[in-house]
Amino acid sequence: MDLIALKMLFRDNVKFLTLVIGITFAVVLITQQGSIFCGLMLRTGTNILEINAPLWVMDPKVSAIDNSIPFQSSKLYEVRSLSGVEWAVPLLMNTLTAKSDKGDNTFISLIGLDDESLIGIPDKLVEDTQFYNIDQSDTVFISSSRSDFISKLKIGDYFEVNDHRLKVAGKVNSSKSFVPYSSVYTVYDRAISISPPSQKHLSFILVKPQTGVTIKDLKQRIKEQTGLKAYSKIEFFWENMGYWAKNTGIPINFGITIFLGVIIGAAIAGQTLYSFVFENIKQFGTFKAIGISNSELIKMVILQSSVVAFIGFGIGIGILSIMGFFIPENGDLGFYTPYQLILLTFFIVYSFCLLASLISIQKVLKIEPAIVFRGG
Repeated sequence: MDLIALKMLFRDNVKFLTLVIGITFAVVLITQQGSIFCGLMLRTGTNILEINAPLWVMDPKVSAIDNSIPFQSSKLYEVRSLSGVEWAVPLLMNTLTAKSDKGDNTFISLIGLDDESLIGIPDKLVEDTQFYNIDQSDTVFISSSRSDFISKLKIGDYFEVNDHRLKVAGKVNSSKSFVPYSSVYTVYDRAISISPPSQKHLSFILVKPQTGVTIKDLKQRIKEQTGLKAYSKIEFFWENMGYWAKNTGIPINFGITIFLGVIIGAAIAGQTLYSFVFENIKQFGTFKAIGISNSELIKMVILQSSVVAFIGFGIGIGILSIMGFFIPENGDLGFYTPYQLILLTFFIVYSFCLLASLISIQKVLKIEPAIVFRGG
């Protein structure tokens, strides 16, 4: 009976292609929009993921890396003095305006790193960059991932930030962040001198626990003894992502598009499957007349919808893969397809195909074998 069900499905080329195209369209729309959404959300926390620090310490009111609240530098020494801390280094993050020698202006993310360890700088150096070059007077490293004038500067070029003339001593290949600013890296003390005058400059403290000390215990110790909040790297990444998801319309906009993809795919699949079953009503009646049970007929219809779902899903994922191949990894369009998105898409597609089958099955179950002997 399975072979007969497949022959019935493939015999009607027009309806078969209509089913496959509709499901393929739904798969491409869901995965493509979902991949862009995941890519954008991933970029909200690229700075967190690229910094090799197990623990982030911050002001209790902070919920995003780009929304830091500076606190007293004395807190750094309090954290360092805690038992279980292997090292603790400062991190300054500030948004300032940079000016080129030609008069161009752009926003930058100034990042001040621990003078000795340079923890926080990407390890992907480009051109002839050497880490020790950052120790020279008024020197900075710049990221090459943006399209503003900062990323186009060459080693040895100068630009101005807050009346400070800075020399490009190196370039790093950092991943693009959600905030469209080029990152400028320098040592912590120099970053303080570049930033506007303030009594508080410390944005975050990066901490590594000693061997045998759990992150959970150290987080609690930091909270109780310093009054600061501590997150593991992954916890802070998700907290940061949640901040952008709650405070922007990104989830709603992408959610509407994905929902439309599901509705369109379900409508096409449901209408076509129902029409397919209706046009083959006499064949199903013949099966009942020769003694085929309802359960066998149900299995036939489910098999037909399952085959269509698998074929449409496979073609859709293939199209998505081709699209992803041509999208630059660090380009302007964020594009990331986790395996969870593929599994979720398959569940959605197969569910509405199965639902359409269950609706059309009702027509099959009500068939009277006598329909075979009627004329017309």
